[in-house]
Amino acid sequence: MKTIGLILLGAALFGQSQALNERIYEIRNPSTDSAHFRSALEKIGEILSMQVLEELHKKEGDIQTLTGAKAKHWIVDETPVLVTILRAGLPLHAGIAKVFPNAETGFLAMSRNEETLKAGTEYIALPDLYGKTVILSDTMLATGGSMLDAIQIIEAKGAAKIFVISAIASQPGIDRIAEYNSNIKIFVGAVDPALNDKGYIIPGLGDAGDRSFGKKGGKS
Repeated sequence: MKTIGLILLGAALFGQSQALNERIYEIRNPSTDSAHFRSALEKIGEILSMQVLEELHKKEGDIQTLTGAKAKHWIVDETPVLVTILRAGLPLHAGIAKVFPNAETGFLAMSRNEETLKAGTEYIALPDLYGKTVILSDTMLATGGSMLDAIQIIEAKGAAKIFVISAIASQPGIDRIAEYNSNIKIFVGAVDPALNDKGYIIPGLGDAGDRSFGKKGGKS
């Protein structure tokens, strides 16, 4: 299995691997309602974002405590820009924003043609990205088409570095991003092996946008 550009949470990281595993189980479960589905995705965003923190630039800082003594700590000294893909990426983004509450946020609206499996970009609202670190999030990284389009849009705006966060990714989608740019690090909750003929991740969880917000043009 190719792992270029891919980082997975291991059992020892932050002591939160079980928390991550249980949230992934929850979003896979067909009986999970929309409210709990969104809540689980938000927690997944938090957990994966804390791993991204390890990759950001840090500086040493002193803090004088109430005892009058000083303590030394390494502090992250950059604030990334958060970009998410509407609409399915919103709950995951909410968790990421908890870890980076002062970050600027951009949005991309994309829809996929179910016959060609190619995405069209319908809306772009991005802050200044030139020379900045960007955390790009979408709940599912399936074929990698939408994510790759988003990456190219962000690169064209001059971003210096891109991290990708997804709750569940397919191995083919990961490989596609890694082959395009091996410097992009991908943080995911779970990697599934395959896609079906509709481009859905198998075993996956179904349509993340529908499960979060209800079916388009219909009732939830």
